[in-house]
Amino acid sequence: MGRRAARVRYAGHDYPNAGWALGDVLLIEPRASDQRVAELLNVTPQTVQYHRDRLGIPPFNKRGLTPYQER
Repeated sequence: MGRRAARVRYAGHDYPNAGWALGDVLLIEPRASDQRVAELLNVTPQTVQYHRDRLGIPPFNKRGLTPYQER
């Protein structure tokens, strides 16, 4: 049986996992690195990278003005 993803809290909201919170974090800080997002969500950078890759969001150094747009 797989490990259940930990709930995260960001800006006064509860999310089922880091993937759900990632979009809201990147709306506030669109150029945030995986490390910065991990610090805000209290998860590992690997967790953030997994969800970012899964959602098709480019790394911080390749993002445009919005988190979903490449430069």
